[in-house]
Amino acid sequence: MNTTDTIAAPASAVGGAVTVIRIAGPDALKVGNTVWQGKSPLGNDCVRVMKLGKIGLESALAVYMKAPASYTGDDVVEIQCHGGAAAADCALRKIFAAGARCAEPGEFTFRAFVNGKLDLTQAEAVSDLISASGDAAFQLAARQLDGALGKKLGKLYDTLQKLRSECEARLDFPDETLDFEEFPENFNLAEKEISELLATRDISDKMRNGIEVVLAGKPNAGKSSLLNYLLGYNRAIVSDIPGTTRDTVDAETVLRQIPVHLVDTAGLRETSDPVEQLGVRRSRDSIKLAQVTFFLLDATGDDPADEIACFNEIAAPNAIAVWNKIDLVPDRELPEIVSPAVKISAATGEGIESLLDAFAEKVFGSRHFDVPQVALNSRCAALLEEAKGNLDAAIARFQEGDFELAAEELAFAGRQVGMAVGKTVDPDILDEVFRNFCIGK
Repeated sequence: MNTTDTIAAPASAVGGAVTVIRIAGPDALKVGNTVWQGKSPLGNDCVRVMKLGKIGLESALAVYMKAPASYTGDDVVEIQCHGGAAAADCALRKIFAAGARCAEPGEFTFRAFVNGKLDLTQAEAVSDLISASGDAAFQLAARQLDGALGKKLGKLYDTLQKLRSECEARLDFPDETLDFEEFPENFNLAEKEISELLATRDISDKMRNGIEVVLAGKPNAGKSSLLNYLLGYNRAIVSDIPGTTRDTVDAETVLRQIPVHLVDTAGLRETSDPVEQLGVRRSRDSIKLAQVTFFLLDATGDDPADEIACFNEIAAPNAIAVWNKIDLVPDRELPEIVSPAVKISAATGEGIESLLDAFAEKVFGSRHFDVPQVALNSRCAALLEEAKGNLDAAIARFQEGDFELAAEELAFAGRQVGMAVGKTVDPDILDEVFRNFCIGK
């Protein structure tokens, strides 16, 4: 991607009531005035003023944002025309004919980064905001876009540079008595900061990518009923006939602010039906891959101990034992289970909050989850892992009195942190960051 062309693309989804088309680059104003006509042209006398005019025969609004006070830092013109594919296509064809080219995915945000409007973590936050499917991911992305992570990484980068310069000063002035009293402490503070940031990887992955929750158990335990209740609509067929679900049924939802991929499975039992056998096999495979398993036990069953035996035999990872149908046997004494266990009714919703509390305990280690101020994505985490290795090596070299190698390790550590925040970049990193953006952002 270059920063000299004038680019254009829809900045809103085509097909709604209004389509917003963004034009950015050195000739944005010229292109905008070529395709849009009003009582007076767009220009310096009407910066950030929305004006009514036409594109051809169609009414359209237009606004001019003069560089550098725009999203990209370039001259920007945004045109609002009627929604619908035909209207947007007509406007874009005129814009391209006037000299703009179609923007690549993420090119507007790329220019915002190049022009110093955003650091690299903020640029990633733009994509995270668009793709956020849960409140936690949205809040985290908003904080990152506001600069929370970038500020922390920038401070860490400066600390590493200072440590490096002090090591090099020791080399440049070997006969001087330099004050290194705070130096080991600064090493420890930098190491502590990196470790604390790396500790956010797991929760970051869960907030951004969600987790897989499998509903398992014997036939007629109420798995499909629970799936439908958690979704708020009927996704799976519910029947009194055992073995109704013969294949996995999945759907997306949000539980306790975290996006969740729910998987309803075939009932676990011995069967001679070859199709049901395949379903049971898939159930077992899904359980092995699950991050959390809601294992349903039928509270109305003839032998509750048999339900528990099935639960113990499967040994599902991160399983929560869920006694279902308690509304039908409110006074029944159910045996204890050596596992997190809750009692619910998927038919009435009774006990669902207790189930979600147990789910939160499994995912966060606490029933109450507070969205962290910062959390590393996989790219930043990989870079900080390398930086931590370099910093550990630098500490060892410093303690040995080998200040030259200590300075070299600190230079490598600083480069990794700089790559995370965007102070030092290469084309491969930029491709990795921006390739998943949508056109128009």
